[in-house]
Amino acid sequence: MQTLMRAQTTIVNSDECICDTTPIYITFICGILLGTILNNYWKSVIILIKKRYTKRYVTENEKSIENEHPLLDYRDGGFQVLEETLSFISENIKKTQTQSKVVEYMSPEEMLSSLFCKDGEFSLKLGNNNITDPKENIKHMNKCLQAVHKYSVNTNHPFFFNQLFGTLDPVALAAELLAISINTSNYTYETAPVFTLMERDLFTYLSKLVFGPDAKHDGLMLPGGSLSNMTALHVARYYTKQIIAERCYQIRALSNRLEEEKKQEDHMLDNHSPIFEPELVAFVSSEAHYSFAKSVAVTGIGKRNLVVVPTLPNGEMDIDQLDFLMSELERDNELGGKVRIPFFVAATSGSTVRGSFDDLEGIVNVCKKHEIRLNSLYGGTTPNNLQMKSHKIWIHVDGAWGGNAIFSSRTDLRALSKGLEHVDSFTFNPHKMLGAPQQTTAFLTRHTGILRAANSTGAKYLFDSRKNGAQFDLGDGSYTCGRRPDVIKLWAQLKFYGADGLGRMLESKVDALKVLTYKIQQSEKFMLACNPWPFNVNFFYMPERIRRQLIASNVDISSSNPIIPDEISNELSKISVALKLRLHKSGVMLIPYQPLSNQKADCFRIVIAGKKTLTIADIDKMLDLMDQYGCNL
Repeated sequence: MQTLMRAQTTIVNSDECICDTTPIYITFICGILLGTILNNYWKSVIILIKKRYTKRYVTENEKSIENEHPLLDYRDGGFQVLEETLSFISENIKKTQTQSKVVEYMSPEEMLSSLFCKDGEFSLKLGNNNITDPKENIKHMNKCLQAVHKYSVNTNHPFFFNQLFGTLDPVALAAELLAISINTSNYTYETAPVFTLMERDLFTYLSKLVFGPDAKHDGLMLPGGSLSNMTALHVARYYTKQIIAERCYQIRALSNRLEEEKKQEDHMLDNHSPIFEPELVAFVSSEAHYSFAKSVAVTGIGKRNLVVVPTLPNGEMDIDQLDFLMSELERDNELGGKVRIPFFVAATSGSTVRGSFDDLEGIVNVCKKHEIRLNSLYGGTTPNNLQMKSHKIWIHVDGAWGGNAIFSSRTDLRALSKGLEHVDSFTFNPHKMLGAPQQTTAFLTRHTGILRAANSTGAKYLFDSRKNGAQFDLGDGSYTCGRRPDVIKLWAQLKFYGADGLGRMLESKVDALKVLTYKIQQSEKFMLACNPWPFNVNFFYMPERIRRQLIASNVDISSSNPIIPDEISNELSKISVALKLRLHKSGVMLIPYQPLSNQKADCFRIVIAGKKTLTIADIDKMLDLMDQYGCNL
C-alpha cells in the first residue's frame, strides 16, 4: 500500500492524466491523424462500393421501370444515404464525449408511443409508399438513422461501464467497414482468398505468443466467447471419445489374435465397462461463465456431469477442491455402477464480475496427477502389455475478458497467465478489452487439425479439393457454415499498434484502476467490496446514514474485504439498485451493480473496456456524480 501511495503522489497531483504527458501528446496527434484517415476512409469506401455496384449494363426495360418507379434507382439515392450516414458516424466518433450523455433515456412505453407508433420515426407503416419524392425519401431515411443513433446507448462514452465492451478502436472499425463492404464469408479460399490466408497467418502468430515458438496449433475466429467455450467442450469431447474408441479397437484386435484371452477382453468391452463408454465429467469454478452450463446441455454431456468447483476468497478456483472432487469421482467409480471420468477443466482468466484469474499452473499439475491415476486404472497397458493411448484431461482457458493480457510484457500482467503455455485451448475477446467492433473472438488450440476432425462433414457443394486453393479452406473446421471475416479487425490492430502497443493500452487501464482504488480507499463515501484484480474494481457507495450504521457496527470501511452485517447488506443492495436507476434515467452514467460471492449486498463494478482510458479528472467526476445522485438515498 505504501508503494501504491508513493506512486500516487506523482499521479494524483496531476490534473490531466494518469501517465506522463509525452504519450498524451503523441496520442492526441495520432488521434488527429486517425480522424483524418477515417474521414478519407469513408469516402474511399463509398467510391469502392459505387464502382462495384453501379458498373453494369442497363437495359431499355430497366430504364422504363426506373422512370415509373424512381425510388428503385438504387445507384444514386441509396449511396447518398450511405455517404451521409458514414459522414455522420465519423463526426460523432470524433466528438468529445464527456459533455454529452451516455443515453437519451426513454422508458419502453415512451419509446413505443413516440417512435414506434403509426406516425413515429421507426414505424414501418411510414415507409417509402407514403413518400413519392426520392429526395424526400433520402432525407427521411437519414433522419430515421440519426434517430436510431440518438436514442441508442453511446458505448463510446467514458462513463459507459455497463458491459465488458466500450469505446471503438478507429483502426479496427476501419477494417470492419472494409470487410462489411466486401461482404464475404470466410469459409473457402475461393470466396475469401485474402481473409483465409490472413486468418491462418494470425493464428500462427498467436500460437507462438501463447504456446511457444515451436508449438503446433489450430484456431479460428468465432462469434463470441460463449461459442468459443462450447467449441472447447465440443473438441475436448471428440478428442476423449477418439481415445476411448482407439482403445476399444486395440483390445478387439488383441482379442482376435489371442483366443485364450477372448473372454477376458470381451468383458472389458461390455457396455458397463469403464473402457467402453464412461460418462465424461467437466469441471468449472463457481466464478466461471454461465455459457458452460449451456454448453454441456448442447453437447449432450449433461448438467449432471458439470461439477462446480468452489473458489478461494479472492475468486480464483480452489485447487485443493479440484483435486478433492476428482478424487471423489474416482472413489465413486470403485463402488460400481456407471463409470464417470474427468475429461475437461475450464479455467478463467478474468472473471466477469470480480475479474479473478485462476492458477493455471496449479490446475495443470492437478490434471496431470489424475491423468496418471486414470491411466493406471482404465488404460496404460493391457494384460498382454499392449500399449494404450493415454487418457488426457483437456484444459481450456476462458480468457474472454482478461486473456488480452497476453499482449503485455509487464511482469505483473504476465504473471496472471503463468502456465498458459501448457493448456490445450484458449480464447480471448479483443472486442472487450481492446475496442475491436463486436464480435471479435479468437479460439486457439495446440492440437493441429482437431477443429476439422471434430466438425467436418465434407459438404461437397462447398468444400471440394478440385477447387483452386481448397487446401486453405477454413470452413470445415467451424461449427457454423457462414463466418464473417472478423480476423481483419485483430490483424489491423496488430499491424497498426503492434503487440507492444496493445500491451501498453492494457497497462494504462490497470494503472487507472489503481488510482480509482486509491481514491475509493481515501474516501468516506465509498468502500471496496473485495480485493481488486487488475482489470476490475468492485465497490459500494455509502450515503451518510449507511456510514453511521457501519461505524456503529464496528465495520472497517477502509478494509478491502469488509464483513458487513446482513441488515446493512440489504440496505446497501437497495442503494446500489436505486443509484444505478437514477444514473441511468439521467443519462449521465451507465454502471452495473453485481452480486459477489463474498458479499450479500450487490456492489458496483468498474471496468475500463474498449479503446478507453480514464484520466484523474474522469475518475473524480465519476465519483462526484455517484455522490450527487445518491447522497439522499
